[in-house]
Amino acid sequence: MKKMFQLMLAMVVMVTITFTAKAQEYTPGSFTISAGYGFPSITKTIFNIVDGDKISSSYYGPFYGKAEYKINETVGFGVNFAYASGTSTYLAQDKEIDTLFYDGAVKYTAYSILARFNFHFGNSEVFDPYAGIGLGYRHNNYSYSGGDPDNQPLDVSGLLNTGLDFTIGARFYLTENIGLYGEVGIAKTPIQVGLVVTL
Repeated sequence: MKKMFQLMLAMVVMVTITFTAKAQEYTPGSFTISAGYGFPSITKTIFNIVDGDKISSSYYGPFYGKAEYKINETVGFGVNFAYASGTSTYLAQDKEIDTLFYDGAVKYTAYSILARFNFHFGNSEVFDPYAGIGLGYRHNNYSYSGGDPDNQPLDVSGLLNTGLDFTIGARFYLTENIGLYGEVGIAKTPIQVGLVVTL
């Protein structure tokens, strides 16, 4: 993972040096929205590991939604939203009767809403590199339900509800207003990619 991060950082630096011809059209007062998907997810990896003959798992996300207002030529302020969910269903064998099985399910949901500052340091019309830091609220919840009378339904939420992220990323504009974005760093996942629109 460390080598991957170093490679992505080196690519950002090289492309930044390459695109130095014109000022970025991302001007003060502009508004940018983006939607993306993150990977790899530790929770999704765990869900996949436990998938077996008596267990089936499904996992979605995290999905990212972002909005940013450009305060000046360098700084943008916005909001980040992330959401992920997963379910593992299984058959649990009765402790006393070998032929008796009970259905069970573990459900996972997580979301975060963060206020974020992005610091833009490029000067190209098509390439917009930036570093961002966000702080806000996050929520993680695991719940168990099943037909086993010996096991009661259980609902557990995370103890720490403070969300923090720090990423380095870039936007590659395919047209004047529409492009792709990618970020690496500390967030719900170490990598995320998606679409971006500047209004």
